[in-house]
Amino acid sequence: MNSSSPSVRRHLHHRRMRWLCAAAGVVLAASTLFADRVIAQSASQAADEEFFRAAETFSEVFHAIREKYVEEIDTQTLMEAAINGMFSALDPHSQFMPADVFDQLEQSTQGEFYGIGIHITIRDGLLTVIAPIPGTPSAELGIQPWDRIIEIDGESTQGMPLPDAVRRLKGPRGTQVTVRIFRASEDPDVDDQILDFTITRDEVEIESVFSRMLDGDIGYIRLAQFSQDSAADVRRAVGELREQGAKGFILDLRFNSGGLLQGAIEVSEVFVPRQSLIVSTDGRLPNQNRRYFSESAPETDLPLMVLINRGSASASEIVAGCMQDHRRGIIVGPEGDHSFGKASVQTIEEIRHTLDTDENGNPRRSAIRLTTAHYLTPNGRQIHETGIEPDIGVPLPRGHEGELLRRGLLGDPNTIEPEDHRRAVLSRIGEYVSPEIGLDEGEVAPEEVSPEERAIEPLGRLLMEDEQGNSVRELSIDDLAGEGRGSGEEFHDILLDEASRYLRVHLLIGGERS
Repeated sequence: MNSSSPSVRRHLHHRRMRWLCAAAGVVLAASTLFADRVIAQSASQAADEEFFRAAETFSEVFHAIREKYVEEIDTQTLMEAAINGMFSALDPHSQFMPADVFDQLEQSTQGEFYGIGIHITIRDGLLTVIAPIPGTPSAELGIQPWDRIIEIDGESTQGMPLPDAVRRLKGPRGTQVTVRIFRASEDPDVDDQILDFTITRDEVEIESVFSRMLDGDIGYIRLAQFSQDSAADVRRAVGELREQGAKGFILDLRFNSGGLLQGAIEVSEVFVPRQSLIVSTDGRLPNQNRRYFSESAPETDLPLMVLINRGSASASEIVAGCMQDHRRGIIVGPEGDHSFGKASVQTIEEIRHTLDTDENGNPRRSAIRLTTAHYLTPNGRQIHETGIEPDIGVPLPRGHEGELLRRGLLGDPNTIEPEDHRRAVLSRIGEYVSPEIGLDEGEVAPEEVSPEERAIEPLGRLLMEDEQGNSVRELSIDDLAGEGRGSGEEFHDILLDEASRYLRVHLLIGGERS
């Protein structure tokens, strides 16, 4: 080929232009990467310079306090106070966890807990009870969710770091601690209260999952906390109750202050279809922006009711929000109330350097707990500080939940078992229902709508229709309750009773699924 021909020259020219463009692209990309790196290094260098300036100030203040303060103060006390000071600038769920607090956390997530039997946090700047553990010393004395602890052993809790409060409340078995409580009145005609409690510390054994059959065909599962084995225990309980003839389930999350995020995801998987979105997290770092889907087949698709109250927090709200958004279960709670509203995710990170040593001088494990994301329900709802509102609100007499805590829920060691009146009342429901809908005894209504649609009947009521779709009768929970709603001297778990009645009517009217 003649290199001097016009076609050859054009070919060489185009090839040189393509090469130059490619080279320019490489140079531009390299320049961009270099510029980004320079900017990042500059930002990092600026942050480092800011840190070292602050460290110099900290060092100067630290030495001045240690050398000149009127009383001698040890280095560890100062350092812990400084670390806690950093965390005081964050949200109340982030904290430094010295060895004692870290050990206690590991014990509680494994089903063992020592102390007075409460879960606490800081809300609105005040040390707040999330929930007492039913049947524990605190619950038996009458401490309730949302009580504000304003003093511990005569010392104000104002400005007290959460780990410090935990240390003061825990102690050897048999010793006592006195707390002063501020309890806001829910009744405008009743004054707020200041209450003093002297609590004897004890070992608290938490049975994470308790199950039993109610009324012949309703399976009851109470989840006290989300520990490492909770999901497997719930799955096992569902299977056992189905073998015993359960046609519907009640999942009790009352006074469950939460636990492990993975535990909440796995418990949800027991009830929702595979590939269902359970929860999503929204954080500052890319690895904190996640969507969690069910990865296993559900254990059951039978009708489900979930019990919550203001002591249901964190992981409990993940499960309740998942069931509510997917219309998989009906959420039942006290009328006019909602769950606690803790929708933030904390990451616990063990730190390499520790201030604590054992009696032999060996380092003890410490950690930090940081809020790294907020979680959203499957429908994208942000429920932080607002909580989950129940689908069915049940009126409760004043002081009922406090008495329930004192006596214990089903599964607590000191539970006062309900009388057999519940079965008698439920048998009356059949007498109310059958004549009204024109069914012979033992028959059930035909399946006209999907189980999901039937699971979200308007709050607290069942609307009956005839074959032409005309309204026949509206059966309210109050109509069906009749006698035995907790009046008189006998005490009954009203919320559980109402959920049982509603589910029983649902089974009688809506048919059964295998």
